[in-house]
Amino acid sequence: MGVLQSVGRALGGHGWKVADQAAAQAAQKLEYPAVLNLDGTEITLRLFESGDRDAMVTFARAQPVHDLLFLRRDITQPAVVSAWLQDIEEGFNTTVIATHDDAIVGYAGVNSDRMSWTRHVAELRVLVDASMRSKRLGRLLVEQAFAIARERDVKKMVAQMTTDQGGAIRVFTRMGFQREARLRNQVMDRDSVLHDLQIMSLDVDEFQAKIDVMMLSAQSEFMGI
Repeated sequence: MGVLQSVGRALGGHGWKVADQAAAQAAQKLEYPAVLNLDGTEITLRLFESGDRDAMVTFARAQPVHDLLFLRRDITQPAVVSAWLQDIEEGFNTTVIATHDDAIVGYAGVNSDRMSWTRHVAELRVLVDASMRSKRLGRLLVEQAFAIARERDVKKMVAQMTTDQGGAIRVFTRMGFQREARLRNQVMDRDSVLHDLQIMSLDVDEFQAKIDVMMLSAQSEFMGI
């Protein structure tokens, strides 16, 4: 029996899930700009900067309104995107954008609170154009956001989405996030329809400790210690 099989047995059949989460979290931050090929489509990942403001507004305005509900601010407005860029300049936010043919097709942001008592917490915000969702761009962006958050020594990560955004929920679950709360009728769309909001979180140190203990136990069993 190999180490991964031992992990699986130690976790009572859930080893595949934890191993998958560990692998996703192990993704390294790329050197930007990074050019990748996703299922035949060339994508460039790079940091969001001031010259991208209008391109971000164009991207946001092309998205279904429902997909923007989980965002804390209306990024279809140039002034709001300018404030976002100001947060980046002041060190409260790091955002990676994905471009194709010079157009933004997705982004992942790591946003820290300005309050000193929650400086260990970061919110991960990810939005991907519908045309790119079958190419695993969302997964790649979440992994990059996670790597950036680790680099910034974030202790707790939070993500939020409407409860019917199954794809987003699956991606964050794969990273080890768990549902922390469901807020009923928390967001209202432009047609005044109310939607529930799901909040997911991940305690980075706690999850890593769980992985370390399981791997040590499995290695000991594998080596006959």
